[in-house]
Amino acid sequence: MTPRLKVLLAAGALAFLVGHLRALPTLLEDVDSVNFALGVEAFDVARHQPHPPGYPVFIALGRASTAAVRAVRPGWTRDRIAATGLALLGVLAGTLALFAMATLWRAVGFTDAQAVMAALLAASSPLFWITADRPLSDTTGLAAAVGVLAWLVVAWRRWSRDVAAAPTAAGRPVADAPPRGWSLAAVAAGLAIGIRSQVFWLTAPVMTAMAIDLVRHRRFREAVSFAGAAVAGALAWFVPLIALSGGPDAYLTALGSQGSDDFRGVDMLATHPSRRLLVAALARTFTEPWLARWLGVVVVVAAIAGLLRLLRARPRDAGVLVLAFAPYLGFHLLFHETATVRYALPLVVPVAGAAVLGLSLIGARAAAVVATALAVAGVALAQPPLERIAREGVPVARVFRDMDAARVGLADPPDIAMHHQVWWGVRRFFDWYRPVRDLGPQPFPGDREWLRLVEAWRGGATRPVWFLADRHRHDLEAFDPRTTVRTGRYVMDDVPRRLAGGDRLDSLDWWTIGRPAWMLGRGWAVTPELAGMTAADGAEPHRSPAEAWLRRDAGLARILIGGRYLRDAAAPRAHLTVSLDGEVLDAWDVGAAAPWFVRWIDLPGVPAGDEAYAALRVAVTSADAGRAVPDDGLVALEQFDAAPAGALMYAFASDWYEREANPSTGLQWRWSGATSTIEIRDWGRDLALTLSGESPLRYFDGPATVVVRAGDREVGRFQAAADFTETVQIPADALAAAGGRVTVGTDRTFVPADRGESPDRRRLGLRLFRVTLARR
Repeated sequence: MTPRLKVLLAAGALAFLVGHLRALPTLLEDVDSVNFALGVEAFDVARHQPHPPGYPVFIALGRASTAAVRAVRPGWTRDRIAATGLALLGVLAGTLALFAMATLWRAVGFTDAQAVMAALLAASSPLFWITADRPLSDTTGLAAAVGVLAWLVVAWRRWSRDVAAAPTAAGRPVADAPPRGWSLAAVAAGLAIGIRSQVFWLTAPVMTAMAIDLVRHRRFREAVSFAGAAVAGALAWFVPLIALSGGPDAYLTALGSQGSDDFRGVDMLATHPSRRLLVAALARTFTEPWLARWLGVVVVVAAIAGLLRLLRARPRDAGVLVLAFAPYLGFHLLFHETATVRYALPLVVPVAGAAVLGLSLIGARAAAVVATALAVAGVALAQPPLERIAREGVPVARVFRDMDAARVGLADPPDIAMHHQVWWGVRRFFDWYRPVRDLGPQPFPGDREWLRLVEAWRGGATRPVWFLADRHRHDLEAFDPRTTVRTGRYVMDDVPRRLAGGDRLDSLDWWTIGRPAWMLGRGWAVTPELAGMTAADGAEPHRSPAEAWLRRDAGLARILIGGRYLRDAAAPRAHLTVSLDGEVLDAWDVGAAAPWFVRWIDLPGVPAGDEAYAALRVAVTSADAGRAVPDDGLVALEQFDAAPAGALMYAFASDWYEREANPSTGLQWRWSGATSTIEIRDWGRDLALTLSGESPLRYFDGPATVVVRAGDREVGRFQAAADFTETVQIPADALAAAGGRVTVGTDRTFVPADRGESPDRRRLGLRLFRVTLARR
C-alpha cells in the first residue's frame, strides 16, 4: 500500500475516533445495554446479566474499559461510567475495524485504493457510525469478526498460492503444511464468538472451507488441528461461562427462556414467511442502514453492479465474499427481527465493498470522488444526532435521570406506576437502579393499569404517583385532569430511532397524578381506548352500573355526565339513574330523537363515610315497559367531570361526534358538525377557546370559514386552509347573555357515504385534535 493511501486510511481512522470520543454517551439506553452494564458489575447469565448466550469475552473487555474510565474519571456517576466504558469498546473497535476491513478487501483481490475506500465507506454508513457509539457488543463483535476474516483469508490465499506453485507427485501438488498462523487465527475465531455469538456465522463458513481444502490436499492432521484450535478458543470462554451460570442445566434453562422470548411475538421470516415481510426485511437490511433513501439506493445499486462484475471477472474472489457474508445474510433474514436495523450491521461491510467495486466502472478517479462524497454524506447525516443523543440520552434513560433529580428533597417520594408497554422497556432500569436507590415495588405489567391506581387511592393511599405512560394510551383521562399534570415528554431523535428499530421504547410521557378529586372505574367510554376496554370486559352500563369515585374531602359541588344514545328509533329508549353511595341523585330518559345528552347535577356535598371515596354509579335500563335492553347496549357514557363551586367546567353538547383514535400513533380527534355547541358552567371571567384541527383541504376543494358564536354574538372568525391552531377570546358578558352556550360553525361539511368513501352517514365538518377552554 502506498504511503499516501496509508495516510488516508489513518486519517479516516483518526476522524472516526475523534468524532466518537466527543460524543460518548452519558446514560445507558435500553434493555440490552443495561444487561451488559449489570453483567460487568456481577456476571450472571441466569439473571440476564447479560442476556444469554452470555458474551463473556465482551464482559471481560467491558470490565477493563469501565475500570479504566472509573480510574480516569472517579467523580462520574455510575450511569456515566457504565455507558461510557461500554461504548468506548465500540469506538476503539470501530477505529481498528477500518484497518481490518482494508486488509480483508486487499486479500479478496481489491486494489489498495479500492480497499481503503471500501473501509472508509463502510465505517461512514450511518448505521456503523452510530452503532459504534452505543454501549452494546455489535461493533466490537463485528470488528473482531472482520479482523479474524482478514487473518484467515490472507493465510488461506498465501497457502493456496504456495500449493499452486508446489511440485506434483502422482499428478497432485505436494502441499506444504499450513503455517502456525492458521491455528492462531482459529483460536481467535473461537474467542471472538464470546464477544458476540453472531460472529460464528461470519467466520465458521470460511474456516469450514479452509478445513475442506486441507482435507482435499490430504492434510488430515492439520485439518483436525485447525478445527481443534477453533474449539479450544471457544472452550476458553464457554467452560467458565457454564461454571459461572450454575452448571449446564441452569445455563440451558436461561438460554431456553431467552430463545422463547426471541421467537414470541417477533415478526421474522422463519415464523411468518410472506412476500411483504421479505420486501421489508431486504429494505431494512440494505437501504435503511444508510438512513437517507437516496444514499441507500445509490450504494445498493453500485453494490449490485460491483457484485456482478466480481462474479463475472473473478469468481474465486466472489466465492470468498459469499462464504464470508452470505450465511450471515441468510441467518439474519430468517431469524432476526429485521425491524431492529442494527442486526444488519455486518452486512454494511460487503455492501460497501461491492459498491466501491461497482463505482470503479466509471473510472478510478471518478470512483474515488463519488465514494468520498457518499462517505461524507453518511457522516453528515449521522454525527449531529449522535452528538444530541450523547448530550441528552435516550428517552427511557432521561426520564429516570429526571425522576432521580426530582426526588431530591422529597421526604416522601411518589409511587411509580406505568403502562405495561412501558414496563417492558424500563424493567431492566429498575434492576439497574435498585441497588443504589429504592424505586418502590416493581409495577405489575397488567393491561388495566389505571384500575390499580383507583384501588390504591380507594384503599387509603395518599401519595401522588409518577406515571410513565405509553404515548399511544389515553386511559389516564379516567382521573381528574386538575390533578393530572404531564411533567415531561420524552421522544427519541428520529435518526437513532430509525436505526435502532424493533420494539425498543423510543418515546414516553411522565405524568404526575396527585390524589384525584374524582376517578373513573369500569363502564365508561370517555376515550376510544376506555370504550374498547369497556366492551371487551362486558362492562357496559346496561350490564352493570358504570362506576366513578368522588373524594369526600374535595368539596365537589357539581357533576357533569355526558354521552350518546347508540340506537335508532326502533330500539327502546334508555333510562339512566345516577346514585351516590346508594342514594339516587338524578334520573332521565334518552332516545333517538335527541341522541346526545349532557346532564349537570348539583351536589349538596359528598356525604361522609368510612372510605376516602364515595361511590357514584350510573345504571342504564330500558325506559319502555316490556322492552329489554339489546345485548350491545343503548348508551355510551363519553363525558365526565366533577368540580367544586366556581371551577370552570364545559361539555360537548349537540352536533359533536364521538372521539376517535389511531392506536398506532396515539392521535385522537373529534369531528364537529355544521354548528356544534359547547355548554359552559362557572366561567367567571373571559375565556380563551383553542381549536386545533386538520386542514379542510384534505376533504374539500377550498378552505373552510370557521365562526365561533356566544349565542347570537359572533366572537371569532378565521379561514382554515391548512392544519391550524386558533385561539378565540370569548368575553364573559357574551357568555352570560348566551347562557354559557358557545357554537363552533363551519361552512364546509360532507357525508363520507355520499362520496363512496365508507358507509359512514354522519355529516362531518372539522376534524379537531384539540378543543380546550381556559380562563384568561
